[in-house]
Amino acid sequence: FCLTRMWVIHFCFVFALAPLFVKTYRLYKLLGVGYVIPRRQTISNARTALMAVPFVAVEVVILLIFTFVDPNRMEDVMEYNESTMTHRVICSYDTWAFFIVQVIYQGGLVLIGCLLAYKTINMQKEYRDNQQLILTMYNVALVGSIILVVANAVDVYQSTMRL
Repeated sequence: FCLTRMWVIHFCFVFALAPLFVKTYRLYKLLGVGYVIPRRQTISNARTALMAVPFVAVEVVILLIFTFVDPNRMEDVMEYNESTMTHRVICSYDTWAFFIVQVIYQGGLVLIGCLLAYKTINMQKEYRDNQQLILTMYNVALVGSIILVVANAVDVYQSTMRL
């Protein structure tokens, strides 16, 4: 259960973010948004799909490394209060390395996505659907930052930090 949770959450995050990132980059390259208009390029749909593969591949490599080096494992926790007993099954790990690597990698992706979104903010009206991508990137950055602050400020179980 613990390894499945670790894989599903992080893999799906990158799998969902990579196409948004690539689409924003594609629009930036195709339309030449900026002060200097570069030569327009042609980027096929197949090439766009291939551009998303490295993001997912890096995440898979990170997950594979931590699956074998510092895997999540189930741990029983018994809490006794005055007249009640609570049994919890949590996912624990040995080091904070996975958390730090994921914050750097996924946070870096979100920051680069926000930068690209900012650079494409002044595009032509017929390409305004990109503004939803901009809002998505900013929302992911904001929500992720809030989760990091809350998870580090509140006393939580180890497994919460693996999210």
